[in-house]
Amino acid sequence: MAFRTVFFLACCASAGMPHVNAQPAPALRELRMDAKQQSALGVHTARLSPAQGGLLLASATVTTPPGKDISITAPYAGQLSRVLVGLGDTVRIGTGLGLFTSPMLGEARRQWREASLEAQNTQAALQRDQTLLEEGIIPAVRLQLSRNKHEAAQAALQSSAAELAASGLRFSGPDANNGYATGVLQSPISGVVIDAFTSVGQRVEAGTVLFKLADTRQLQLDIQLSGDKAARLKVGDTVSIPSRQAQGKITGVSPSLDAGQSAKARALVTQRGDLRIGEGVSVQLQAGLMNGKGSTPASGSTWSVPARAISQWQGQSMIFVANAQGFTAQPVRLLSSNDDSAVVEVQLPANSQLAITGIASLRALLQKDE
Repeated sequence: MAFRTVFFLACCASAGMPHVNAQPAPALRELRMDAKQQSALGVHTARLSPAQGGLLLASATVTTPPGKDISITAPYAGQLSRVLVGLGDTVRIGTGLGLFTSPMLGEARRQWREASLEAQNTQAALQRDQTLLEEGIIPAVRLQLSRNKHEAAQAALQSSAAELAASGLRFSGPDANNGYATGVLQSPISGVVIDAFTSVGQRVEAGTVLFKLADTRQLQLDIQLSGDKAARLKVGDTVSIPSRQAQGKITGVSPSLDAGQSAKARALVTQRGDLRIGEGVSVQLQAGLMNGKGSTPASGSTWSVPARAISQWQGQSMIFVANAQGFTAQPVRLLSSNDDSAVVEVQLPANSQLAITGIASLRALLQKDE
């Protein structure tokens, strides 16, 4: 199969128009080929789509707002002796998730019981000494010692009760009659089980995650941005996810950059569509007025193209625009991109077609004569 490559200079260069980049843009190249040759190379085209003004592209992760998801961990070293819920189950506050057994739990319950009895004994002794003092049988210092012992016993009881409460275990109800060292892990929120530890009987250390719950009624987007994109966004700007038929609103933009020179933004999902917690999505951000930051592209010169349609040549981004003889390698200015789409600036007729597949083959033809 023979291909003939013709070189010609860009019209803008002959007109003396300024370049966006400091280095000269590479010359346009025309690749001549007929429909049969295009088909053999797997090249397909699509019509250019105008991009909306202020459109930015980025990637995001679907999460839940702070406080709307929680991990249930093992309160002591022990084992999950029974699982009461599974993945995808809906739970309410207090719903039993599983039975947890631990010798340390039995010891903690024993200490609480002893502290409870000690508090009762000191309370009785305090009441007795109060009566004896009123009858003049004992001195006031004896009553003060009894009062101090009772307060110390109450503090020990509160400490033991707080430890059991912090474990998140319940010791009453139909699922709790399984021994002194066993309690029921209960849900602290209403939501959905998004992860569950299913290895019943396996010993685990304290702090091991056993269940993950999330209130999925409200979703959030954690958006990764470059510094210049973050500077153009403000609270209230629109976020859309066309691939999931979802939308949202920007609720916060980080004013600082991390070590990778990236910024973060947060958006609240207003139209859920088909979003799922934890998935990565490509988002479109409709930025408001730029307030003098950056330069606004000329009307009719910005286009939305598939990210796979863009290639790099001699340090310049380019697309392959279809013509009557084949394709022209057209340099473009890349304004924004994510994994799926890109927004480019270039002057082209509204009905232009560009190659969206077979890009590697077309780029190989450019390198053929190098």
